[in-house]
Amino acid sequence: MRVPNLCDFSTLKSKIHNSLQLNNNQVVDEIHYRRPVEDTSNNIHFESMQLKNDMDVNTMLMYNDNFSFVGPIELLCIVGRTADVILNLLERPSIPTHDAVLYYNGRWNMPHQNIFVGYAFIGINPKKFDIPKGCSIDQLKDLIKQVAPKGNPPHGIHESQVVRRLFYRQPSHLEYSEKVLEFEIVELKCDDDVLKVLVESNY
Repeated sequence: MRVPNLCDFSTLKSKIHNSLQLNNNQVVDEIHYRRPVEDTSNNIHFESMQLKNDMDVNTMLMYNDNFSFVGPIELLCIVGRTADVILNLLERPSIPTHDAVLYYNGRWNMPHQNIFVGYAFIGINPKKFDIPKGCSIDQLKDLIKQVAPKGNPPHGIHESQVVRRLFYRQPSHLEYSEKVLEFEIVELKCDDDVLKVLVESNY
């Protein structure tokens, strides 16, 4: 975007809002300027300067004139929600969920001893999704089918296919250290297994 010479803080925020194509529920909360500074050895360094008012914007424009050889103005913007949206979110009854990652048609790395410890899942196109509180094994399978990409195996799931088996990468502390985690692969077979996973995800 282009910043005019006689730019105030409100105009700058408006230009950023339009350049980022923000919607009516989003606002520019903070603006940080990458300000060039010259040291005693004539070396150029950069500092972060937050723009809060018209005077800060004028200072930014002055620095840009004095250090025009450095390049264009660089800004970091933090975008947030409007006050009305935040209030609506706070007043709306929340449904507790748990974050999950799905590896569709994946497999797990396995050591030669066939012991599933300390090895991560790998798979095609990991998908992040939320598991609702109180989810049963059948509901989880239906949810996974909805989240998995549509298409032909192994790159997608067909409508005629069903989720047969589920595996969970379960963390646990090593016997010799409470700060080191190991992982083992556990198959989820019933509602109680899913409940244990959801309880462990809170820790």
